[in-house]
Amino acid sequence: MLKKIFLYDWQYKFLALLLGFFLWLVVNLGVRVPIVVERSIQIVNEDPHYVYKLERKRVRIRLLVIERLSLNESIEGVKAIVDVKGLGEGDYILRVHVESPFKLLVYPSNVEPEYIKVYVRKKPPEGR
Repeated sequence: MLKKIFLYDWQYKFLALLLGFFLWLVVNLGVRVPIVVERSIQIVNEDPHYVYKLERKRVRIRLLVIERLSLNESIEGVKAIVDVKGLGEGDYILRVHVESPFKLLVYPSNVEPEYIKVYVRKKPPEGR
């Protein structure tokens, strides 16, 4: 009798359990509030034969953070990145990517400016 109660339509019972858990999470964690932080732009995938110069050094990032949690370490882990892989000499307009270590708790919603100008020049030869 007890086995029939637990195993009959177990898919629906499992789905109801999951929905109840997610509803509990939403109620307990609260709403997301916007926070604006300013970060320095990091250049990744640099070629040692070139010198890279950015038009701007810093960007403003709008984050959505869960109101009840104190996430100072998580907010500090947010990075602004420009990928210069495979670029030759010239001027480029590249997109600024934002990385967050905890995407569910700290979600980057907006970057200002979204695109940035990058100047790529050949590295001057080293003198003796």
